[in-house]
Amino acid sequence: MVSEEDERAWQRRLETVLFPGVEGWFQRVTRPPVTPVAGSSLARDDEAYPNLPASHVAYGGMVTAVEHLEFFRMSFLSTGGKQPPAAYFTVLRTALMGVAQALWVLKPPARLTRVEHALIIARDDLRQRKGLLSVQLPDHLGLGDDVDKERARLDRYLAELQAAATTAGLDASKVPGWRLLMTEVITQVSDLVFADDGNEDTRYGVAMLWRWHSGHAHATPSARIRHIDRQHLQRNADGALTGSATSSISEVGTAAAAIVLWLNEAWRIYDLLCAAA
Repeated sequence: MVSEEDERAWQRRLETVLFPGVEGWFQRVTRPPVTPVAGSSLARDDEAYPNLPASHVAYGGMVTAVEHLEFFRMSFLSTGGKQPPAAYFTVLRTALMGVAQALWVLKPPARLTRVEHALIIARDDLRQRKGLLSVQLPDHLGLGDDVDKERARLDRYLAELQAAATTAGLDASKVPGWRLLMTEVITQVSDLVFADDGNEDTRYGVAMLWRWHSGHAHATPSARIRHIDRQHLQRNADGALTGSATSSISEVGTAAAAIVLWLNEAWRIYDLLCAAA
């Protein structure tokens, strides 16, 4: 059980430390973005695949994270901190995905690794877009030719992506099979961000949060069952036990704090790599 004192401490931490930072980031993403200056490290990364440059991939991931954190902030404040047991976790899961992809592209020290990661995300984007074309549409809409043209266009993009991989020094034959596996991304980013601080609880805790969030996002029964306080179960007349799922401010705050920590690092690296070398 989480004590009332811990809950109050987390509420103060959210409202006085985390939320002001989130609000500042949200104001930043409503303005035109900082872009890599000519000759900067990130500008050189961008040269690998101009169709979807690495800086666009990273910035888009950070914007996604910021928008979802801002939604969480507004919801939390408007409800007085009342916790819908699963909803905040799914919102924060998307924020974690966004910032993880950004750091996966920005944080590795080797340019080839950064370029490869950006290309893998671009490949996944093509896969997702092509997946939309597999949806069965009624014949009376007359969109068959348009779908065929779009499929051909995406095939051309894939060929261009393979050419970019070759130019970068990667094996182009592997590009069609590339998949973005977020669990691996989360693990690798955790290693990159926390490898030097010696705090294994922090380093591996984000991977646990990711699994926890995923359970709620996929509406798995066990994810909700974990949030039922067994000390407050009620027995119905038919003998069945029932209980209500709850979540604490400390649980939600921990999830948000991990994302804020990663976002702070992502913005730092992004601005650094955008600057003149």
